Amino acid sequence: MPWKRALFSVTVAGTNITPLLEPVMTRLTVNNKVGTHTDSATLEVDDTDGRIVFPDIGAECLISLGWVGQGMRLVFEGTVDDVRSKGSRSGGRAISINAKGVDTTGRAKEGQQRHWDDTTVGQILTDAAAYAGIDGLMIDPILAALPRTYFEARDESFIALGERLAREVGGNFRITGNRLIFSLRNGMYDGLVTARWTNNPDTSNLHDWDIAPALGRPQFNVVRARWYDMAAHAWQLIDMGTSLGTAALQPHRFSKFNDVESGQQNFSDGATTERDAGEGKITIEGNTDAIPDGLCLLEGTRSGVDGFYRIESVQHTLDRGSGFKTGCDLKQPIT
Repeated sequence: MPWKRALFSVTVAGTNITPLLEPVMTRLTVNNKVGTHTDSATLEVDDTDGRIVFPDIGAECLISLGWVGQGMRLVFEGTVDDVRSKGSRSGGRAISINAKGVDTTGRAKEGQQRHWDDTTVGQILTDAAAYAGIDGLMIDPILAALPRTYFEARDESFIALGERLAREVGGNFRITGNRLIFSLRNGMYDGLVTARWTNNPDTSNLHDWDIAPALGRPQFNVVRARWYDMAAHAWQLIDMGTSLGTAALQPHRFSKFNDVESGQQNFSDGATTERDAGEGKITIEGNTDAIPDGLCLLEGTRSGVDGFYRIESVQHTLDRGSGFKTGCDLKQPIT
């Protein structure tokens, strides 16, 4: 599909350095992932004359992408993690500026020793985030209200604590800039991008695809959690069915505290097996509407493959040679 010229904007430590980068930047890559990871970005710059100023580690970094006539959208918010100088006789000099969504110099990586009694998931995340210096909280209200009888952090960083809690209750944990995003796994959030294949380049934005709409190994039609009933002196098994048509049960490896937390674990495991029931990758013309946890509508490939998929991760690439493209890792087929 013919597009106008791609646009980008880069701000480091509060200074817009886009005009300085335009003549020397060779490649810009932004990776957004749904959970248990942080976003990342890499700027590759021609440093032929050795005049590029190294940004400070920990400096705030903001990146926006878009097209002339369509505007730009913020696709990355984080801090500079490292800066590398590279060179060779044949390839000349280059600088690679790497940034992470979480401030790797801050307290999010610092271990915490604390516990909570008779509280909620929302309160646990709020308290732990405050200690880590994260003050922007976006927690799904369904997950925020879930009760927890006891929760402990033993020298766990906020990142490790959040990822563990997400696995227990069916959430996705992600830090971007100074914001925590704790979303419901397989939740119905805003965000839809269409990837369309046609023989007319004016109406087609899909470059390539590699899709497995069904995978056998990750599918279970029943998930099971267990807890020990002290009053009855017996193990209690809690089963939950999924939407999948296989005939296999997935028992959770570790016991839970009570029936409530067993149900939470079942919800998490059920959502995970439904998400992992299929997978694939696509590449489309650059599109900032593609966001983690959003949906992708695939059209024009073939019967049995076309349909809705969950976007697991997004990679925006702006390359001096090949232009602006967006890659998506897909899960949870709804064909």
